[in-house]
Amino acid sequence: MNYWRKQLADAPTALDLPADFPRPSFRGYEGRRISLVLPAELTDAIRRLSRRESATVFMTLLAAFQTLLFRYSGQEDVVVGTPVAGRSMIETEI
Repeated sequence: MNYWRKQLADAPTALDLPADFPRPSFRGYEGRRISLVLPAELTDAIRRLSRRESATVFMTLLAAFQTLLFRYSGQEDVVVGTPVAGRSMIETEI
């Protein structure tokens, strides 16, 4: 944990995305969920890419999402948190 705290100590706390309206004065951390169905051809291509790169589909889609955030913000450091379960080491459950 100390290693990651040190690595993330200078991480940006907000992503500077272009917006249609000014940010509110109070920063909230509420999110939303958007569901969509990807075409079968795209899903198959994502699975093949993931297998070829020895990654999970989740990691491939996360990388694509972070790339999209970089393209919109221009920020090279993009921090995205994800909930993860089923880890076997107690150090990673904190």
